Amino acid sequence: MPAEAAAVLTLNGLSARVGGKVVLRDVNLSVKSAGWLAVVGSSGAGKSTLLRMILGLRRPACPTSGVMTFDGVARDLTKPAPGRPADISLVPQSPAHGLDPLRRLGWQWAQLARLKLGSAGQTDQHTALFNALGLPGPANQWPHQWSRGMQQRLLLAMALIDTPKLLVLDEPTSALDPIIAAQVLSEVQRITSAAGISVMMVTHDLAMASRFSNDVAIMEAGRVVEAGPTDQILANPTHAATQDLVSHRHWARAPRLPLVAE
Repeated sequence: MPAEAAAVLTLNGLSARVGGKVVLRDVNLSVKSAGWLAVVGSSGAGKSTLLRMILGLRRPACPTSGVMTFDGVARDLTKPAPGRPADISLVPQSPAHGLDPLRRLGWQWAQLARLKLGSAGQTDQHTALFNALGLPGPANQWPHQWSRGMQQRLLLAMALIDTPKLLVLDEPTSALDPIIAAQVLSEVQRITSAAGISVMMVTHDLAMASRFSNDVAIMEAGRVVEAGPTDQILANPTHAATQDLVSHRHWARAPRLPLVAE
């Protein structure tokens, strides 16, 4: 029997409050090294709050207990920390949260490359990344000159620029047409698999989770109510929340077609 993959990130006993309201309750989960975990739940389940805790953000929710271990380093989440751990890249749900509308896209890419890589030049690897995501290289365009879907794909490229150990996707398909979404995630899966990057995808879309994730965690009312291998959880859901999600989703798989710029 093959040994289970080590975890790049684990959360143990994470709870959080907003004022007097408990918004996360004793959350335990792990993301395997080079694996893909989907955190699935309806609106208000606590998915976004969970992400904020991982990224070191303490407002509006404040952690009251919990330990996060990332890349072998344990961190007490109740104690102040200097922001997001290195080697975690986030793709936010909305491009408006990741791109400056008053700066040209080429300038934003160059600044990020200079910060992450020490050079603003575009490499063959970056060109291949743009091509894989169906994007032209960012030059003198403004964000508003690209569609929201193209902006979201550029944020994906930005998140992958320095090969992080963990890529966090916050509702990555919300800005994309369903067919384009499946194509983009297929490319992300190929790129991250080849580079050994772990992925944590937060989504309400159980169909997408079933297609791309190795493991799934179902959230309801601030708790992880069921977690495990995706195929196992979907074939034999035991919690009422999981059963409800499974019974109300379709499992059609979008075809993999070449990506084209919109």
